[in-house]
Amino acid sequence: MDEVKLQGHYQLPILFDLLATFLFAFSGSVKAIEKNYDFIGVFVLAMVTSTGGSLIRDILLQNGPPAVLLDYRYILMVLLAGLAGIYFYNLNNKMESTIKTVDAISLGMYAVFGTQKAIALELGIFAAFIIGFINAIGGGLIRDVLTKEESKLFKPGHLYSVASIAAIITFLILGAGFKLNAQIAALFAIGVSFILRFSALKFNWMTKAIKKRM
Repeated sequence: MDEVKLQGHYQLPILFDLLATFLFAFSGSVKAIEKNYDFIGVFVLAMVTSTGGSLIRDILLQNGPPAVLLDYRYILMVLLAGLAGIYFYNLNNKMESTIKTVDAISLGMYAVFGTQKAIALELGIFAAFIIGFINAIGGGLIRDVLTKEESKLFKPGHLYSVASIAAIITFLILGAGFKLNAQIAALFAIGVSFILRFSALKFNWMTKAIKKRM
């Protein structure tokens, strides 16, 4: 298989990344409180919900320590979000629209970043696709496993997994196929993912369950 190459580099916006980490950690802490976890459980679930995807990505890529462990700001966001979940639990409903908006943007952003990181390590196109997908949905998947809930990622829903897949495909076609600058290709991919996810929530577009066949 020919080596996949990108022109340029997509830089993950650090301030948005920290905001997304905080909000996802907050939602994880709220889930832990709903499950009647103790304070250790609250912080653990906050951690895996917000950073699980990137942790799995970096473990699979075996390219040094996970990024979230190298920058204290990510752990700080998790700690602050855990405390916010404990002391301001009722804010969850008020923050729901903000969390959904940030989620719709970050879904494509993390999918693209994971894909790019795999390509930078000279992995093939299919491996890059898998890493990008895991980066986007890994945190939510670990959260569901730990809380013993059937994962919403694989059930009929508002195009969550579909939006991340669309971002990866768009990025690979534009960046690796048409050799568009990675930064520009990433913006297009994130835009496609955001429009799909936000439209699905607004217009109630949903995937369908596969019917059993006799």
